[in-house]
Amino acid sequence: MTAGKDPYHLASLHRGLEVIDCFARRQSWSLAELSAALGQNKATVFRVLHTLEQFGYLTKDPATGHYSLGLRFHALGAAAVRHEQLRWQALPPLQDLAEATGETVHVGILHDGVAVTVQIVEGTHAVRMHSVVGKRSPAHASALGKVLLAFLPDAEVEAAIAAHGMKRFTAATLTTPGALRKALHHIRQDGFAQDEEEQEVGLRCIAVPVADHTGRPTAALAISAPASRMDGARVAALVPQLKASASRISRMLGSPSMAAA
Repeated sequence: MTAGKDPYHLASLHRGLEVIDCFARRQSWSLAELSAALGQNKATVFRVLHTLEQFGYLTKDPATGHYSLGLRFHALGAAAVRHEQLRWQALPPLQDLAEATGETVHVGILHDGVAVTVQIVEGTHAVRMHSVVGKRSPAHASALGKVLLAFLPDAEVEAAIAAHGMKRFTAATLTTPGALRKALHHIRQDGFAQDEEEQEVGLRCIAVPVADHTGRPTAALAISAPASRMDGARVAALVPQLKASASRISRMLGSPSMAAA
């Protein structure tokens, strides 16, 4: 490594991204064309192309030998559009709900078995839950994560548990697959999930599913507050408001009805 070089820079990834960027200029490339355009030898470029093809990011035409973007990129692009649509279409309902309740509200998705916040509006109380867009929360210990896990096939739930485990954060955290399965069963019946100080002592959260244009729950709407403001009576009062806001977001996303989920 030479002086002045970024110690965290991955040269191999850099080369791969340079190859990918070329496909924004042209639909297809041959190995020779890419090598010439990038000023890199064919052996290096071929290794990059071969790796990207293996993972489905590129596809090779056996007749011409030309490479073009694969289905993996199209799937990622479609997901990015859906998530951006969710983020901004959810904002007005979130603002209305935060104003009506005074509490922090947020929308999240499940990504690789982890709950990720994609939009948030903070409440008006002096003492309130603070979060940021992009925050990642353990699915088994968050209301967002649990309500999304509840509507996944069993195999995907098991895969998420196997990949991330069930770390204990507080005395209330669910730490066994059996306990989680039981909780998910009740969530499907009730239509909402709770985080009862399972991730952080003193913080409670309620979440309900948000359906996409197919009617499937692919996101979740949650409200978070200090446990002192979230007793049983308050939770019972908030759940209908939360469900009404989630239905509003679902309709904006083109969902035929939450019942179809």
